[in-house]
Order: sequence, then C-alpha cells, then structure tokens
Amino acid sequence: MSEWSDYRFFLAIARTGSLSAAARALGVDQSTVGRRLAALEHAVGARLFDRTPEGYVATADGDSVRAEVEALERGFLAVERRLAGGDARLDGIVRVATTQTFASVFLIPKLAALRARHPDLAIELVASNQPVDLARREADLAVRIGAAPKQPNLVVRRLGVARFAQYAAASYLASRGTPRSGTGLRGHDVVGYGGDLATAPLGRMLDEHAAHARVVFRANTIEAVHAAVASGLGIGVLPSFFETERRLKRVGAAALGSSPVWSVVHADLVRNARVRAVQRFIADVVERA
Repeated sequence: MSEWSDYRFFLAIARTGSLSAAARALGVDQSTVGRRLAALEHAVGARLFDRTPEGYVATADGDSVRAEVEALERGFLAVERRLAGGDARLDGIVRVATTQTFASVFLIPKLAALRARHPDLAIELVASNQPVDLARREADLAVRIGAAPKQPNLVVRRLGVARFAQYAAASYLASRGTPRSGTGLRGHDVVGYGGDLATAPLGRMLDEHAAHARVVFRANTIEAVHAAVASGLGIGVLPSFFETERRLKRVGAAALGSSPVWSVVHADLVRNARVRAVQRFIADVVERA
C-alpha cells in the first residue's frame, strides 16, 4: 500500500526531472529519493518514470496520475496551513525566504536581536533570488524587493523602500579621487552588472550615470559586484543597506533609484503567532533603517 509521503517524492521528480534535483528540493539525499520512488512503484505495481540520458521522464501511468496527486498535495497543504494558522505558540521554527543579498547584508546581522526578544523561536532561512511558493509551504514568510506579488491568497504588506546609489571603497577614492557631479564618472573605473541584471533597473542605473567611465568588471549577482567594489576595483551601484559597511563610501549625495520592500504571508498563516512575531520584527528593523 502506498503512502502520501511517497507521492511527495513522485511530484518532486516529476517537477525537476532528476533524483539529485528532487533531493535538493526536498532537503534529503539522492539515495533516499531513489529508494522512496522504488517503494512507490512497487506498491502501485507500475513504473512511473522512464530513466533516460536526459533525466527522469514520466511514463503514461505517471502522467495519468500527476494531476490527481497535485490535487491531493493542494488539499494536504491547505489542511496543514489551516492548522498552523491558528497556532498561538511563540516557539518553534519560522521559515523566512528572501534574496541572498538582503539576507546576508541586512537581515542576518539583526537576528540576535530577534532571538533576544523571542528566545524560543528558530529561523530557517531560504536565501534565493528565485521566489518561493508559499502555498506549497516552501516558506512561512517571504521578504521581497521589487514588484508586489500578484498570486492569490497572499497577504502583502509594504515595509519600506530599498534605495540604490553609487559606492566605492575608501581605498579607491583615496587613490583616484572623488568624481565630480555631472561628469558621467569620466576618468573612473566602474563595476557593472551582467546577465539578467544587466537589463534590470539596477544595471541600467549605472549605464545612465556612468556613460564616460570604463567598465573593468561585470558580474551577474549583487554579491559579486559588492565584493569587487569593496576591494577597490571601481565604482558600482549597490543597495543602500551596504552603507553600514565601513569600507564603502557613497559617491554623490542622491539615490539613483528605489524599489519597495514587501513582506508576504499566505492568508492561512496570518494568525500564526510565530509568523506574526517574525514579520513584526522585520517590519520594525526595515522601518528604522
């Protein structure tokens, strides 16, 4: 007889196409995924995936049941969220999803204050630049920067604004001097964005304000651009929460642009005491910043 937990592994393989990717999505090792799939196929008496050089491809039997299994998953998750939503305890784990930069630069340094306020809470951080699915309990609470999420059944609250400006290392400015306003950074080296960020608002800000500078380095992550700027390689555009770092100095007084910061919770979890406590703490620190 098959168990619901085995179908979680079936869905993960169907969605990712490999045992290793499914294992990463579920937070287990690859051998566990393979063993649970074998147990499920034995229990139902059918092969659910073809093993091909390109990955795991659902068989006709696998395809025929996927929609029903996903419906079961939605029902199970709805029950889980409903029960969790009424939890009044201020102890346990809260899974928080946000971008890698916001997590490492802004949020993590403040978590000691959260622990002092709520010593029985534990934070499980999901740091990724890809949005999580709150309906599938990939996180309890998300902090997102940019456009407000539009998915149904989400409670979205605006926390504040992340501003962006030009920064350079103090060592760079000491050796190359401070750029004069309105010169397009003529005679200076800049650190730019590549990949998807090259055409994003963050990447375009540098192009608009550094037309006469020489691009000496590009990277497709904010973390890499920050590391290059902090090392003295050149001037770059960064979120303003990097101003707490002593190695960096703002170049020019004005911010070049901004993006709103949102907290996002599934409607079923808005009354959960743990989630509300963490959401309130993050809102407080963003407002003070």
